[in-house]
Amino acid sequence: MASEAPSQVEITDWCKKEDIRPSHALLLKADGILTDTTEDILIALAKTVQHIMSVSRRERDVATQLLCEFEKEASDVVLPSSGEVSLKLGGRHVPLKINRLGVVVKNRVRIQDLVEKGLMPTTQEKKNANQLGEALARCTLNSSRKLRPFSGSKTPAKDEDVFDTWIELAKGQLDEEENDQEKRKRIREALRPPAANIISDLRRDQQAATSEDYLGALELAFGGTESATELHVLFHSSHQKQGETPSEYLTRLQDILRRLIRKGGVEKEKKDGLLLSQFIKGILYDEMLLFNLQLKEKVSQPPTYLQLLRMVRREEAEQMVKMSHRSVDAPKKEAKTFHQSAGSKEVGEKRKTPTNSRPNFCYKCGLEGHYKGKCPNEPDVEKVNSALIKFIHQGNGTGHLRGAAQKPKE
Repeated sequence: MASEAPSQVEITDWCKKEDIRPSHALLLKADGILTDTTEDILIALAKTVQHIMSVSRRERDVATQLLCEFEKEASDVVLPSSGEVSLKLGGRHVPLKINRLGVVVKNRVRIQDLVEKGLMPTTQEKKNANQLGEALARCTLNSSRKLRPFSGSKTPAKDEDVFDTWIELAKGQLDEEENDQEKRKRIREALRPPAANIISDLRRDQQAATSEDYLGALELAFGGTESATELHVLFHSSHQKQGETPSEYLTRLQDILRRLIRKGGVEKEKKDGLLLSQFIKGILYDEMLLFNLQLKEKVSQPPTYLQLLRMVRREEAEQMVKMSHRSVDAPKKEAKTFHQSAGSKEVGEKRKTPTNSRPNFCYKCGLEGHYKGKCPNEPDVEKVNSALIKFIHQGNGTGHLRGAAQKPKE
């Protein structure tokens, strides 16, 4: 026995519960209870019907009812004229009856038609044209504020980001929005299966879920598995690697800190001081940068990440300029050093003259042919001095007696 179609009031209440606009939704109904998972049903629907965003499911009156949400108004979605959607589930074809939520009447009315009928003054035409332009501008602005797509699939599409990149961008854009309902809507519009299924399950289990709850659920499903404690240890044990510039090290620290904040391990008010302190501790190869920027004096009033990054990059650029100047001047200095050393060598060669290693006479009697240790003669100081003076003039023009202090060989 076929089940009765749900009333309009029931469907409206269901849309309200799931935070779905009725104009962007329709109901699909299968005779009998489907044993397939909601994820498999949504994947099959996405292959058959365009612009689908999410599916909310319930079993009632021995039938499965699927409340489908679309990116655009349901009246603009192309559906089979037969009134049924055939899904391929588990190797079988399952027909689903299409139930539109009420009748949407669309009448095209132009300002010009109203003017011609006398229902609107001619002077009003320009004013309304300006209003139309403003409305179109707002529509363009809203479309540009859409979050980038995210599915969490193992093989993401080309226009999708990885989770860490996506959630940081999403948080930045959502901070500009005050209405939490609009935040939830923008998150849902950006999601694709299987990420969209996570939010569908959350909304089914927790009707009052906020946008923060949405992001928290996605963090649990697709974020890193490290705990806040593990990220604390990772952050405080991170140091500058060899070959890594200070700005690259700072960026790596900030990435870890972002994940730590998302896990609730650090209060946002303390993040700047924590980042600066670890940056100072972790710099291993560019310690002069800490001195030049006087970073240790800034711990009490730490700069923001962007301010610190700007300071570090500017200092790196200045050091690069200095190094480039040194590399240009280095060949000149090397050439100068080479000429100086060559000149010194030439002078040394000119000064080098053959000399006797030591005098060949006796220091006791002054005669040649023997040494003091085996001298049989009486001491003769005058002969010794005369022999020394002769040796100096003949063999050592500098006046320094090479080897004279040495004891003659016996």
